[in-house]
Amino acid sequence: MVKGRWLLLSAIAFLSGCEGNVKLGYFAEDRARAISRTQEFRRFYDEKNFAGMYELGGPAMKSAVTQEQFISSAQASYSQFGKRKSSTLMGSSCFPNEVRLVYQSEFEQGTVTEWMVWQLPADKALLLMYRIEPGEAEFRKESQVGCPS
Repeated sequence: MVKGRWLLLSAIAFLSGCEGNVKLGYFAEDRARAISRTQEFRRFYDEKNFAGMYELGGPAMKSAVTQEQFISSAQASYSQFGKRKSSTLMGSSCFPNEVRLVYQSEFEQGTVTEWMVWQLPADKALLLMYRIEPGEAEFRKESQVGCPS
């Protein structure tokens, strides 16, 4: 079994600056929008609506991962980890037009670490990257950038 499952290619995280206009000074609002979209992402996961999860993605994600690839990977993750029971936001970093979130989550099959990158080119968050791995990853609070506490 693969130790970690990448739903999206992490390399696309570097594409976040390629689209849209940069807006500065809105980190609190951006972080709130990213967390709100994370809740929507989780609702789709709980419903096994993997196509709905894919639709939360932005153009950069969709150009790197087809819907079929995404759904196949999401189904494999669901089979490996089961339903999500709870999640705790361990940290976040905010950049112009991008928010990164790290969660420690409890699933039916154990504890996992989730990384999410949301692109915020306008008024809504678009998924850029999602990664899930079994176990608790070491996370240093001092690695957080820019987000309000």
